[in-house]
Amino acid sequence: MELTLEQQKMIHSKPSRYSTIRGNQGSGKTIASIYRSLYLKNNYCLYEEDKILMLASKNEDINYIEDIYNIVEEETRLEYLTLFSNSERKFHVLTLESIIHRYFLEYKNKYKLKNESIIGNDKKNSIIKNCILDIKNIYPRLRILNTDYAEFFIEEIKWIKSCNHLKDDSYLQANRTGRKCEKGQGPQRINKNSTARKAIFQLMLRYNEKLKAENLVDNEDINIYALQMAQTFKIDKYCHIIVHKSSNLTKVQVDFINALFNEKSYSSMMFLVDMDMIHNTNSWMVKGKRVNTSPLGEKAKAHSFKNKHKTQEALQKKQVNICSENLDINSLENFRFCDLRHSRSYEFMRDYSRISDILVNDEKGDYEYINEELLELPVYSDIAAGEPILINSEMEGKFYLPKYWLKGVKNAFILKVKGDSMIGANINNGDYVIIRQEHAANNKDIVAVDIGGNATLKRLSIEKDRVLLMPENEKYKPIVIDSEDTYIIGTAIGIIKHKN
Repeated sequence: MELTLEQQKMIHSKPSRYSTIRGNQGSGKTIASIYRSLYLKNNYCLYEEDKILMLASKNEDINYIEDIYNIVEEETRLEYLTLFSNSERKFHVLTLESIIHRYFLEYKNKYKLKNESIIGNDKKNSIIKNCILDIKNIYPRLRILNTDYAEFFIEEIKWIKSCNHLKDDSYLQANRTGRKCEKGQGPQRINKNSTARKAIFQLMLRYNEKLKAENLVDNEDINIYALQMAQTFKIDKYCHIIVHKSSNLTKVQVDFINALFNEKSYSSMMFLVDMDMIHNTNSWMVKGKRVNTSPLGEKAKAHSFKNKHKTQEALQKKQVNICSENLDINSLENFRFCDLRHSRSYEFMRDYSRISDILVNDEKGDYEYINEELLELPVYSDIAAGEPILINSEMEGKFYLPKYWLKGVKNAFILKVKGDSMIGANINNGDYVIIRQEHAANNKDIVAVDIGGNATLKRLSIEKDRVLLMPENEKYKPIVIDSEDTYIIGTAIGIIKHKN
């Protein structure tokens, strides 16, 4: 699918703890976030437990997201083809409501609660009016305690719970914005630390007591109980979370999503915000026309999509293309091959549909290499240029290069790099490194090393009294080789850089 520069910049940006994509409906936020999920899956899901969750706002959105994901996955499968990936689907699409309900059921089972029913509006009105009369006995001179204001108090209690102001000090001092009442339906203003606020908080406590006595629960309580349960769970966490429509998230829901987050140095959480939607008064993410990132706990990286994106048209076109048996994807991959042995480089291209045909551009012009002129190299599971990770020995793809580039080389294979510890040696995250399989290396060689069943890519440093694996990035520390369970897999002789 055709992507804008803003989308491409977001898709390939380094993961940040929090980020937002802001734009009107139809500006391409969803499709860009799905491309982003595949980029994260193939570059920043380093371990088996790393998973990606996209939270949809309703069930109808799940099929739409899944359809686009399948199309984009097929479109990018060669771009992300490594012999280090695994077939497990790491991308999960669920509704926020379904996950909250699951954790709520866990809460009920843990505390052996009776079967609560979600309370309806008529029942709420009846209960809140009785509560108003009870609290009127405590504050007889407070004029706002009027049963005609029942709807006002229901909405105020909903706001208190949605914002998790479950302690009186929290509510008494909270900034209460965005609340407007028609004349005769409620007070125009409730000052901080006022008697009115104290009375409303007591009203909420009494309301909760009556719900509990009748084995009832409202939607706000379900969210609160689910949050409390999620905060105690150590499993079923997600390394990357994308929230499809986050405009109307409440504070409790944001906290719940945070509780699902498996925070690592490369983890990320992204919120898609529709700026042209009407947001409810309990929204914690959007205040008026401003995105509020303060509840995330730190500044969020912001992306803004301003132009209309022809998502549906592109989706239909791609569906037609994928269903065509004689499809020529009509898109070339551009690469640069860096020869570490001879300090030279070549620009080359290959077609998505015929990866065994290589077109090289050099000083003599373009030349297409085919069949016997090419060397077939197996690609295996990713190797970490950073922390060691386990290599999957099962071959997952092939790469073809002109034979004369690797003249005299036998038993070579390719590993795809994940990490940034070798950037000083021009080896970046996502690069393909050509490894000549051998169990010995010279001082200063870049080597792939197995350390107790895990693999890493570093520069070999042989000193008088010790052997080190040196990173090419000052934020990483050298690895001291002091174990017999360590051996060289091979030496790096070339780098393939994807330029698309």
